[in-house]
Amino acid sequence: MSLNGALQVGRTALAVSQAALQVAGNNMANATTAGYHRQTVHFTPARPQQITGNQYIGQGVQLYSIHREIDTALQSRYRDAISQHNRAQVDQQFLTAIEVLQNELTENDISSLLSTFFNSFSELANIPEDHAIRAVVIQEGVSLAGRISDLRHDYNVVIDDIDRSLGLSVEGINDILDQIADANLQIAQTESGQGEASSLRDQRDLLIDELAQYMEVTAIEQQNGAVDVLVGSTPIVLGTVSRGVELRTESVGDEVEVSIRVAADGTHLSINAGSIGGLLRQREDTVQPALDALDTFASQLIFEVNRLHTQGQGRTGFSSVTGTYSIDDTTANLNASASGLPYRIENGSFFIHVTHEETGQRSSYQISVDGDAMSLDDLINEINTVVGIPNVTAGTSISNQLTLDASSGYEITFSDDTSGALAALGINTFFSGEYAADINVNSVLLNNSNYLAAGSGHIDGSNGTALALAGLKDANLEGLGDLSLGQYWQNAVNDLAVRTSAAVADVESSGIVKDSLYSQIQSVSGVSLDEESINLLTYQRQYQAAARFIAVIDETIQTLLSLA
Repeated sequence: MSLNGALQVGRTALAVSQAALQVAGNNMANATTAGYHRQTVHFTPARPQQITGNQYIGQGVQLYSIHREIDTALQSRYRDAISQHNRAQVDQQFLTAIEVLQNELTENDISSLLSTFFNSFSELANIPEDHAIRAVVIQEGVSLAGRISDLRHDYNVVIDDIDRSLGLSVEGINDILDQIADANLQIAQTESGQGEASSLRDQRDLLIDELAQYMEVTAIEQQNGAVDVLVGSTPIVLGTVSRGVELRTESVGDEVEVSIRVAADGTHLSINAGSIGGLLRQREDTVQPALDALDTFASQLIFEVNRLHTQGQGRTGFSSVTGTYSIDDTTANLNASASGLPYRIENGSFFIHVTHEETGQRSSYQISVDGDAMSLDDLINEINTVVGIPNVTAGTSISNQLTLDASSGYEITFSDDTSGALAALGINTFFSGEYAADINVNSVLLNNSNYLAAGSGHIDGSNGTALALAGLKDANLEGLGDLSLGQYWQNAVNDLAVRTSAAVADVESSGIVKDSLYSQIQSVSGVSLDEESINLLTYQRQYQAAARFIAVIDETIQTLLSLA
């Protein structure tokens, strides 16, 4: 081996030692940099030189690679854990929000107000003619209806918050997807099929980790170093092209459905994890069912209270009464969807009683009703013509509500409704409205408590209707699956409490899994300052040895030259 060859050996040793020192220093400089993966230097002997026969001598060392330490399988599991943890956090956030809105176990919760409302009818039954107690009953109804409608409004606010969060999340996702596509382009151009653009890859991995906070993703690396990003089997990034995502809102009946789709072609994305998955799940599995349960509760409360109230009598009869429900088509059968009535009318009858105010003489008329065969026009004809009630005229208001008007000096009362027609049409009702959003106490009662029906059988001072309404508190209702109003609401509250407790546990357990996987990643990719300090000393000694070797060769050359 020549002296020049020996110098070449020293030169290669200096070069790789210098590179190794720089890598170790870079690792130490980025010890706390988020998303940084530790780099390691790998050397390989230079191709040996044949000196005689089959004898070879080394020509130094070469830098084989600067490798980014990463476990892709572990990284994928960690991203899944991020998605699961973020979904659990969203679940906990909105389940807790609904639980707080319900505000159970307080004096202003629906359960307490419902109990107080029915108890007030028990008090009224004791003194049915008392004006003060009548006012209390009406006020308790106002309080209950107000709490229900307020909760319905609060639920809608939560829905709006979810939709707003989904919109902002989609914007954030699209920004990330654009950055990933741009990083793919830079990596492909920089690496050109050789080596690793470590910093660019770290930045891209950090972006994919951030994307995993929104939804579960899979990253598949291609030969040119770019990665395709998929949700399930649907690509949202293909190489250097972001296909984007969009939030789509569609009206289905009275409800609004939202979905996440690929912006490029409208493909539906089935997202089950990440904050997006959590938001979609809470919208469909928590808030919307809570809305439905509240509406069902309110609807049954309205109808069942009204069904009993319409058959009772207050301290005075009506000179004129108008139903609270409008009919969309007065020629359609009352039970047909075209009529627009919220409640079904059975085949039965009710009584209209007409009383002369001065003499007290009362006449009673039975009105037959079949909701499947009669329209509002038919019912009006039944009252006016078929039965022909003297001194009472049936008609419709401007809003297509049933009206009953008594002649001067006469008043109207009602009883024995086996069809539910009076409640369905809103005649002599306690509540108005159909669902939680519009429940209220009938304005007729708010203006005059004498119309509050406490009695029955047209007996002065009777309390039959008040007792029946008080008993409704514990009555099992077919519309609620044979549960009472209180039981139905408590079941909904208890179910939410169980799910909230489970969500809290899920946040804790998924957080432990995520932290554990992160620790494993750090053991592979994280920077240990102690280890890098040792490497730094090792590479420094290597550099010093190479420098000393070159110095020795230089002294030898100088000695040879001096002998010439």
